[in-house]
Amino acid sequence: MPWTIALDLLMAALLAACIVTTIVLDRRLRGLRGDSAQLQQLTHDFREATDRADHGVTGLKVSAQVLQERIDAARSLADDLQFLLERGGSLADRLEADVRAARRPEPRAQPAAPVGAHPSATHPSARSNARAAAPAPRSAAELHLLAAMRAHG
Repeated sequence: MPWTIALDLLMAALLAACIVTTIVLDRRLRGLRGDSAQLQQLTHDFREATDRADHGVTGLKVSAQVLQERIDAARSLADDLQFLLERGGSLADRLEADVRAARRPEPRAQPAAPVGAHPSATHPSARSNARAAAPAPRSAAELHLLAAMRAHG
């Protein structure tokens, strides 16, 4: 019989260990059930944050595309402006050269006719020289350009 008592004691000890392990396991499961609600809330919040981030990324992509289109348009306009500036500069240089070539020195003052002398009394060659020294008539555009150049120095 000693074997049966030893076996009963061993079974009682194993049963006590099983009861203690069950109590510890029960406490941990209760804790996990409480944390499960928090985990579920955390999962829900994470899903909402992910959705907002996805919408934000989509908005950023659209904004980036719009900005890229504007940059492309601005580059095109900058190229056009550069072309116009180059053409305008060369045209201004050409006009300035034409105006300078067309500009003639001012005629010197002719000596006054003697007092009492009739204008027809002057020598005919003197009259033709006076006509040659007078500047040629200019177009309105030339006069405007000359006035603008004189104003700007």
